[in-house]
Amino acid sequence: MTIIQANKYYYLRGGVERYVLNLQNWLESEGDQVVPFAMDHPNNLETPYRRFFPSYVHTEDVRLRPHALKVLARMFYSFEARRKMGDLITDVRPNLCHLHNIYTQLSPSILHPLYQNNIPMVMTVHDHHLISPQYNVWAKGCGPDYRRSGIVSGTLSRFHKQSFAASFAQMTAYKFIRARQFYERYVNLFIVPSKYLMKQLAVGGFPEEKLRHLPHGVDPGIIEPRYDHDNYMLFVGRLVPEKGVETIIRLARLLPDINFKIVGVGPAEARLHLLAHGHENIKLLGFKQGDELKDLFRGAQAVLLPSQVEDVFPLTVLEAFAAGKPVIGSHVGGVPEMIEDGRTGFLVQPTDLHGWTEAVMRLAYDDYLRTDMSKYARAAAETTFNINRHYQGLRQIYAEALRENQ
Repeated sequence: MTIIQANKYYYLRGGVERYVLNLQNWLESEGDQVVPFAMDHPNNLETPYRRFFPSYVHTEDVRLRPHALKVLARMFYSFEARRKMGDLITDVRPNLCHLHNIYTQLSPSILHPLYQNNIPMVMTVHDHHLISPQYNVWAKGCGPDYRRSGIVSGTLSRFHKQSFAASFAQMTAYKFIRARQFYERYVNLFIVPSKYLMKQLAVGGFPEEKLRHLPHGVDPGIIEPRYDHDNYMLFVGRLVPEKGVETIIRLARLLPDINFKIVGVGPAEARLHLLAHGHENIKLLGFKQGDELKDLFRGAQAVLLPSQVEDVFPLTVLEAFAAGKPVIGSHVGGVPEMIEDGRTGFLVQPTDLHGWTEAVMRLAYDDYLRTDMSKYARAAAETTFNINRHYQGLRQIYAEALRENQ
C-alpha cells in the first residue's frame, strides 16, 4: 500500500515528528511505501519527494513585512500547498493519506485534491488545535481558556507568541477554518489518543461517528529497564511555562536533600537557570537524545510531569514506563488514562505544591514502594501501551477508511 504521511515538518523536531518518523519506519518494515509531505524546511530529512513540498514559512514572520502577507495567507488557505499535493497524488497514486499536524503552515487546502481524487484520509489528533485557537489548553486555575473567545478579545490578550498581530492572525484563521468545516467534511476518520480528547472533540462539534480512540504506544525493546537508581528525579521536555518546570524549582528549594535533573531547551531556559542559581540539587542539562537520554531515564528515581495544560497523551510517560520508572504527573487531560494512581505513579493537581512535595518524598525515600511501582510501570509498557497494540489498531482504522471510499 502507498501511504502519504502529511505533517508540517519532516525532521525530528518534537513528539509529533518522533511519532511520524517511527510510524514511517514501521510501515516500511511491513512492506508499505510511505511518501512524506511537509514544508520545504532546511532541516528536513532527505527524500526524493522534496520537489513536491510547498515553501517553508514560519509563523513568527506574521509580525514582519513583506513576508507577513504570505504567512497570513498560508494560515487560511494555500493554493501552493494544494497544487503540490495534487502533483504528488498524480505522481505516486496513493491508496491512503495519514494526516498529522498540518495546521497553519500547510493548511486544510491539501484536503481538497485528496478528496477530489477519492483518497481516504485519516488524521491523528495530536493536540487541541482542531477545537481551539491554542495548541495547548491551560488546565483549570493555570491560565485562560480562549476556545470561546472572539477575535477582538483573543487579539487583545496576545495569547499567541505574546503578539497582537500573531494572535489576530491565529484567531481569525481558526474562526475561518471552523466556519468552513474543512476537517469535519473531508477527513474520513480521526485517530484520537485519549478519551479526554475524544470528549472535547465531540463537545466541539466533531461528528462522533468519525472519532476512533487509539492510545499511543511504546516499544519496550528500545530500552532495558532498571529498577535501581542514581538518586535523582527527572524532568524531560520543552522549557516553556505550560510544562510547569518552575514547579520543579520550587520542589528543589523545599527538598534540598533530593536531587533534580531537568532535560530540555526552550524560551524559559534563562529564567530557570536564574531561579536554580545557588541550589546545588538542581541540574539543568540542556538537550539530550539517544543513549544519553535513555541512561538519564534509567538512572532516575521517578519522572516528573508537572504540566499546567491539558496534556493530550504525553509520550514522556510511556518512555518513563519503558525504562521502568514511575511517573508523578499532573491530573490533567489524558494523563489519568496513562498513570494508574498509586500503582504506576501518582496524580497530583498541577497547582498543589504540597501534593507534589509529598509524592516526590514518597518515591525518594520509600524503596519498596518505588521498586514495586517501577515494575508495574514496565509491565504497563509491555502490555497496555505496547506499540504493537497501537499498530494493530492503526491497521484496522486504515482498513475501515479504505472500505468507506470503495
